[in-house]
Amino acid sequence: RQLVSEVREYAEINRLYLDRGFYRVHLALTLEDLGVEFVIRAPQTRKVQQLIKKHDSDTFIAKYEMVRSNSPTGRTTVRLVVVPHRTREDDHFCLVTNRDFDVGTDVEIAQPLAEAYRRRWGIETSSRKITEFLPRTSSPTFSIRLFYFLFAIALYNLWVLTNLLVTSRQAVGTDPVVPTALFRAFLGQIPYG
Repeated sequence: RQLVSEVREYAEINRLYLDRGFYRVHLALTLEDLGVEFVIRAPQTRKVQQLIKKHDSDTFIAKYEMVRSNSPTGRTTVRLVVVPHRTREDDHFCLVTNRDFDVGTDVEIAQPLAEAYRRRWGIETSSRKITEFLPRTSSPTFSIRLFYFLFAIALYNLWVLTNLLVTSRQAVGTDPVVPTALFRAFLGQIPYG
């Protein structure tokens, strides 16, 4: 609640994309109370698998009730969005959202919503890759830590640019030609004071 309020002071929240770790009834209820639209990756529980088997189509949107039976108990009705998994055949990619769909007729929205959710992986991967350029420090000085972080972002951006320049147009979007370890070795050992 506090985090959403804090973010709203500085930015407009259109929709929150949350990974499977945030699949919690009380979180969904809190976000609904705050008027925040959310999309959360749903685990394929027995109940979800039964819904998938019940539907004729691989892509569908259905009303779904998230329930917590242990204390503190809770329940909320959301929409379950199911699309075929991109890489694993006979598997599905499931999301829950509080977005108000017309369950029977809004199936064409399912795929774009799943694609929007998948785009967040690039952000997470970028954050992880930036840490590969981040030097270790024990300095408590904020300005030093900020400089190291911003410098790591600059090195990451240089690495991305290098990969774009050495990759043919057809191969853009595939694994990087220059791995981060090779790029760092090319830069040489950087002595951090």
